[in-house]
Amino acid sequence: MNSCLFSIFKRKFIPSKVFYKTKASQSKLKDPNQLPSSASNFKKIHREALNIHYKNVYSANEILNPLPENFKINNDLFVSNFTKEDLLTFPGSSIWQKLANDEERSLAKYLNDAILNEQLSKKIRETFTDTLVNYFFAEFKLNKYPFTLRLQSDFGFSISDKDIIAKSKTEYGESQISAEILACAFTNFRNIESPTFKMDQTVYAIRVIGTRFTFYKVFLSIDYCEFLENGFPPKTSTVTIIRFPPNDKITFYGYNYADKNHRCLILDLLYRLKECLLKI
Repeated sequence: MNSCLFSIFKRKFIPSKVFYKTKASQSKLKDPNQLPSSASNFKKIHREALNIHYKNVYSANEILNPLPENFKINNDLFVSNFTKEDLLTFPGSSIWQKLANDEERSLAKYLNDAILNEQLSKKIRETFTDTLVNYFFAEFKLNKYPFTLRLQSDFGFSISDKDIIAKSKTEYGESQISAEILACAFTNFRNIESPTFKMDQTVYAIRVIGTRFTFYKVFLSIDYCEFLENGFPPKTSTVTIIRFPPNDKITFYGYNYADKNHRCLILDLLYRLKECLLKI
């Protein structure tokens, strides 16, 4: 499977970046220089050295506030409640004639491509995942003011004198994702032009694996961010990334947009996220 981490911000700031080649020890890390120089190489031992942990939550309300009672959702995004089997049929077949309009047909085609190409090479899979997610971002107008959408941008963070680059190219390992989330927070924390410069940071992130969506939220205190300037944080300073849906058996890789029963849950969360960002 492939995945891409997409973090959405109203503004984006690119930190300076320095590359080093290091090899992390398999025992407990004692020196920040044992950390890899790229988030794509982060493993559990690196995440734990930074006191970053994951926690399942079982209600969407623990990540994002509910939508207003009369909030309108674009019904075309439900794709006429097509099942995964319907989406896998050949475009133009009699089943596809049931789709109501071109918007439904467009989304159905993107989903069809993503599902059919899950078994192909990583590079090909990434193309179809990126295309599907770009479609959603455009539909939700996350590429228009007051938002700014830039794909495949570099973020970075520093632990003492160790600089780490977080290029969005990981697969679905959450240790790598935690490094990318930390880099996003530091982008705003350390840039004097950021509206949250030297303030507590809250980061929202979405992981997409094929047609499966997982939502994350994390709070990083000023103290935690400042501790990293001198090295690893003390045991008393921790970060918890909350995850929804939980990585249980059924939703281990997230809610599946190809599942008509999951589709409404994903759309609800995407609309919640947009409303949340508009209030920041």
